[in-house]
Amino acid sequence: MLTLASKLKRDDGLKGSRTAATASVSTRRVSVRDKLLVKEVAELEANLPCTCKVHFPDPNKLHCFQLTVTPDEGYYQVGKFQFETEVPDAYNMVIV
Repeated sequence: MLTLASKLKRDDGLKGSRTAATASVSTRRVSVRDKLLVKEVAELEANLPCTCKVHFPDPNKLHCFQLTVTPDEGYYQVGKFQFETEVPDAYNMVIV
């Protein structure tokens, strides 16, 4: 089954093989995942509790981020837990 993400990848691959020398990062097509993540990241940061912090090492790559959780009560109160997250290309894709 053909999905939008696989079609975009295939189109980028065909276009990239023809114009690999002239292509630049600024002219690259924005993926469906990246378009969705712009809104999702804003919502995530607005709804996180004060014990959680999100850090984006590269602000241009919203699909790669670090989450730090520092509980303020309970057994793990003194802990600091770090998670590295990478959102796949097929994020929020539904096969219809």
